[in-house]
Amino acid sequence: MKNTLLALITISSFALQASALDVKSITAKPTADNPQFAEKKAWGMLVGDEYFTKQKWKKARLLIWGHPGEKATRKSKIDPKDPANWIDAATGKAADSIPDMDTDIIIPDADKAYTVAMGMKNFACRHLTIGKNATFSVEGGGNFTVFGNMWNRHGGMLMTWRNLTFAGGSDTFVRQDWPEDGRLKKMHDERLVAPYDPKEKTPFWMVDGRRHRSITTYLVHAKTAGKSTELVGYVRSLDEVGIKSGTLIVGRNSRFVSMGPSAVTVSKGAKVVMMDGAICCHGQNQFVNKDWSIAPGAEVTGGTPDRPLKRDAYFGVGYRNWTNLPVPDASNHKKKTKPQTGPKCYYGFEGSNARIQGDLIGYPAKGTEARLVVGWQRISAGGAGNWGRRDEAFKKVFPNMPPKITIWVESPRIENVRFDDLHRGGILTPKADIFKSKGWKNVTFGDACLSKDPKELFREIKKGQKQTPDKKYTSI
Repeated sequence: MKNTLLALITISSFALQASALDVKSITAKPTADNPQFAEKKAWGMLVGDEYFTKQKWKKARLLIWGHPGEKATRKSKIDPKDPANWIDAATGKAADSIPDMDTDIIIPDADKAYTVAMGMKNFACRHLTIGKNATFSVEGGGNFTVFGNMWNRHGGMLMTWRNLTFAGGSDTFVRQDWPEDGRLKKMHDERLVAPYDPKEKTPFWMVDGRRHRSITTYLVHAKTAGKSTELVGYVRSLDEVGIKSGTLIVGRNSRFVSMGPSAVTVSKGAKVVMMDGAICCHGQNQFVNKDWSIAPGAEVTGGTPDRPLKRDAYFGVGYRNWTNLPVPDASNHKKKTKPQTGPKCYYGFEGSNARIQGDLIGYPAKGTEARLVVGWQRISAGGAGNWGRRDEAFKKVFPNMPPKITIWVESPRIENVRFDDLHRGGILTPKADIFKSKGWKNVTFGDACLSKDPKELFREIKKGQKQTPDKKYTSI
């Protein structure tokens, strides 16, 4: 009887604390469900042509987490699967059921760090706002699907250990502002190089830690064809990125970074768009896998016909050991597995960091020279970060590898594109004169390329033919 009474008192105290929330104040702020785009202080970066600003939404149930700043303990577990811990914004009272795919969610700001851990195999919602010092976690080994907008405020964090899927038939945004100290934003805006530091264990573009910026382990874009998700600010995924359908847009002056060893894969019919000053790239230099895999029938564009570029947009690529510097086998590989052996060893001559079979198109505004630029991502983190080599032998060789890119290209259409940072023979292709194709228009080569002569830049590789070192292509 005594234990039952204590339990009832504890549950009642949770309910009282939750009902005491200032719902009016919480919902008055700009949120994912009520962005208030006209509020210049919150949305000064908008130009007015963004698709998500024009999207109309039906009113939906809005639930607010009822215990901001409170940490669950073994004795006082605050269970997100208990409706009593959620407040219905329409009534100010406890919800009658937990959030679902048609529900908008606010995880409020707090003075103390706290976590709302759903602990479910699969979870979905519509709009999601994560406030300052709050973490919303879907770690049950399953997937999290968002059908609406997502806004992580400064200090807010989403943790998803499996797939985070953006789905549905609406134009939406995912907003995560740049870190407040301004370092990464400055590097992005000025296109500065993040240099290799052999003492650095964490890649520079992950300096604020795995927990604070990466929104998921695996990102999937599965929107209805013609519908988009626009990334605003600095958004990062830990590993695989699959653009299955719809359009993923990296907004103006924004950056999307994939930290893991896998490619950004763009499937047939899907699109990736980079707007003015935007870049999509990896956050480290890869040797094992590719940065990009663009299928036939897929598109990567700078701007769109109705949102043309006024400034360049960037398709970021890492580099390989194209000059064929000797790299000793690893003798102290991470996790102390067997040393990598053989002449290739993932770090030798052979390999490219992008396979481009779909279209690359720039849409410049009238009167401008803006382009979709394919070039080095300006990040040199020592060979795939946590997935790469850290031994002393590699640390000595890597800084001497010239940051010039190697890509495989067999695109039927490339238009208003500038290639930068190419080696001689830096474009591998099954047809050496592909640049003469009808679909190739206004294609140029930047000053950072080792040549501007297509005959020196394009190297024909027939099916089954291996790349071999050749002075014609490796001399610098």
